[in-house]
Amino acid sequence: MEAPETVASEAAPEVPAASGPRGSLLRERNFRVFFIGQLISNCGTFLQSVSQGVLVYQLSGRNNFMVGVTQAAVFLPVLLLSLTGGSLADRFDRRGLLIASQVLAMVATGTLAIVVTTGNASVGLVIAVAALVGVQYAVAIPTSQALLPAFVEPRRLGEAIGLNSVTFNVARVIGPALSTALLAAAGFGLAFGLNSLSFLALIGALAMITFRRPTRAGGESRSVKEALAYAWSRPRVRMLLLGALTLALAVDPLTTLAPAIANEVFGQPRSQAGLILAAFGFGSMSAAFLFVRLLRAESSVRYRLLPWLMALFAVGVMGFVWMPVFGLGLLVLALGGLGFLTSTTTLVTGLQEEVAEAMRGRIMGIWTLCALGSRPIAALIDGAIADLAGPRVAVFVIALPLLFTAILVMPRLRRAPGRGAGLADGVVPGGVPGA
Repeated sequence: MEAPETVASEAAPEVPAASGPRGSLLRERNFRVFFIGQLISNCGTFLQSVSQGVLVYQLSGRNNFMVGVTQAAVFLPVLLLSLTGGSLADRFDRRGLLIASQVLAMVATGTLAIVVTTGNASVGLVIAVAALVGVQYAVAIPTSQALLPAFVEPRRLGEAIGLNSVTFNVARVIGPALSTALLAAAGFGLAFGLNSLSFLALIGALAMITFRRPTRAGGESRSVKEALAYAWSRPRVRMLLLGALTLALAVDPLTTLAPAIANEVFGQPRSQAGLILAAFGFGSMSAAFLFVRLLRAESSVRYRLLPWLMALFAVGVMGFVWMPVFGLGLLVLALGGLGFLTSTTTLVTGLQEEVAEAMRGRIMGIWTLCALGSRPIAALIDGAIADLAGPRVAVFVIALPLLFTAILVMPRLRRAPGRGAGLADGVVPGGVPGA
């Protein structure tokens, strides 16, 4: 297909600058409905994640390896299928595809709820359901990212992506707490049942949204190979994807090594691992509100600050494990969380601005592969290093690529972007809507 290449090479007319957006994006009905749907659905996701781990631990006779296999079953489909999920997002109507993915997960988790309630649960069934939820992730994540420009103003994409990340970080706190309460009071059946119902929130939100632009990409070809060639041939897209990959590698120890860090580094009970995730989530969540003007800024401003933001996250993670006091370490980690969310938002927004509409789903599929599909590999790396040299060294080693990328690669994004594919959709790289 030549359409994206043709679009990327065409000159675009100058577009007059528009005044910056005013007021929170949450005041706009379309995004507010989407935000609420995502928040409820993500809370259900963390409720499911914690509950299924506890269930497998019990069913397997306290076998931690099987708990790890269950978690891997969620992320392995993302590693294997995210490129296919992105291709589907370019082939079919994105709203319909996202709804279909939610229905798949709702049926799978609802079935698990029924089986658990009737006392017929098995480790194999829980792992199978986890894998189906992973398949849903592989489709839903690139599809939802590609769908945002259909109902959000182009110049507010950064703010939308940042607030969308807030739903994940809020759910990171609410979901596990809800799981603890439900498992103590009502058991696994209700926990899985509520998660199954939570998918209805996003389905309902997608049905209520009024889309301003088409939810189906134009063009003819939908091959993954074409998208890989497209990304590789564009240095700016390569740099943005590299940034996403190094961020994903650096953030993994906060999940994989959290119990070891709490116990071996700070001498705290392993149960305090939840505080590590909570501190990081709080810092990330705060960034969407503290740096809202940055998220709305033109790309030249965001790219100028990106190296510093990525370095802030890298230094925050490294500094966290070397603090002498656990409380002080959590504060440093929260500051790192500020850098993480603003960096991630800048990178995703940059990709949205750089690529052609017909290629958007597949490029976001590649981004999903870098940001989430790399997690199983990252877990193996930092786990192995932690066993050999300790958690502190593991965190330091796996965060180094991020620091090098921030210092050596990201400054190159400050150069004015070429008149790219986004211009064909009425978007200037600076985020100003076309006439």
